[in-house]
Amino acid sequence: MRIVVAPGDSLWSLAERWLGAGGLWPVLARDNHIDDPDLLFAGQELHVDESRIGVARRGSGGDTGPLSLFRSTQQAMGDGRTTGTALIPANTYVFVLADEINPLSRKVVRRVLVNPAMAAEASRQLGRPLSLFPNPERYGFVANDPGASLPVGRHAMGMKPTPWISASSHPMGASRFIGRPFWIDVDKATLAGASLKETKDIVADLDRIASKSQLTVDQHRIAKIKELVVADREVVLKGPVPANAVKGPGLMGATRVLQGVQLIGFTVSAYNLAGAAETSINTGSARPLTAEAVRQVGGWASAWAGMKLGALGGAAVGITTGPGAFISAVGGGVVGGVAGYFCFDWIADHVHDN
Repeated sequence: MRIVVAPGDSLWSLAERWLGAGGLWPVLARDNHIDDPDLLFAGQELHVDESRIGVARRGSGGDTGPLSLFRSTQQAMGDGRTTGTALIPANTYVFVLADEINPLSRKVVRRVLVNPAMAAEASRQLGRPLSLFPNPERYGFVANDPGASLPVGRHAMGMKPTPWISASSHPMGASRFIGRPFWIDVDKATLAGASLKETKDIVADLDRIASKSQLTVDQHRIAKIKELVVADREVVLKGPVPANAVKGPGLMGATRVLQGVQLIGFTVSAYNLAGAAETSINTGSARPLTAEAVRQVGGWASAWAGMKLGALGGAAVGITTGPGAFISAVGGGVVGGVAGYFCFDWIADHVHDN
C-alpha cells in the first residue's frame, strides 16, 4: 500500500495513524530505507505493508499494553531481532534526592579513636594517653575547651586548652593519623554555629607566630609544622559539631552508592525528556514534552517531599542521628518519589499517553 506524506506529517504521526502506535516509526523508516527520520517531504510516497496496518492495536486478545506492543513490534520487524525492545516505553526511576546525599555538600574528615583496645595499644606505642571518642555519629564532636581563645596557629602547634577541632580536606582524612575516619558535613556544622578555618588560614597564623619569634629553633619547628599542615590539608572547626553532621564509614559508603543511583536517575530523566522533546518536534505538538515534564518534575518534587517527611517521621520517634535518620530520610524519598511519579504519570497520560 502506498501513502502520500502531507504537510505537517512525521514518521511518528504516520506510524500512529497507520500502524497504531507512534513508537513504531522505525518500521516505516526501515521499510522505506529512510536513514534520517527528519528528512520527510510533503508529497513523498511511502510504502506500508498492509499486514502491519493497526498492528499495535490488534495485539493479542485486544491487549495494547507494553508487552503486547513489544510482541507486535517484533512481528512487524519481521526478522526476530531484539531491536524491538528499544521501542518499549520503559522507565527506571529510583528517587533518592536528599540533602543527606547531596553530592555538592562539602565534607571534611576527622580521624579519631573509637575502639578502646586500639586506643590502649596506640597509647602504649606512643608512650602517652590518647583521647577516646565514643560514637561521634551519636554524640558529635566537642573541642577540648570551647570557651578558650587560642589562635589556630597555636592549636596546630599542639597547645591546649583549645576551642578548635582538627579535620582534613583529604577524601579519607590525613593518613598520618590513626583511627577511624568520620565525615563532617560543613554546611550542617555551620548551621549549628560552628565556624571553619582553611589550611591557608592556619599557615598564615603560623607565619604570624614565626615572625614574632627570635629563636631560630622555634622558626624551624614552625616551618616543619607548616609542612605537616599543608600535607594533611588540615582545617579546623570552632564550636560544637552536631551528631547529625557526622557520618562514619558505613553511612558514608551508603551515601556514595545512593549518589550513584541518584546520578542514574538524573540521567534517565534527561534521556526521557530529550526523547519527549524529539517527539514534540516530530509531531509538531508540545503535548509529549509537556507530559514528560509533568512526570519528571512531579516525581522529583515528590521525592524531595518524601525525604523531608521521612526525616520528620524519624525525628518524631526520636531518630535524629546515625543510620536511622539516614534510612528514614532516604526511605521517605524513595517511597515519595515512586508514588509521586506514578501519580503524576496518570495526570500526564491525560495530556499525552506514552
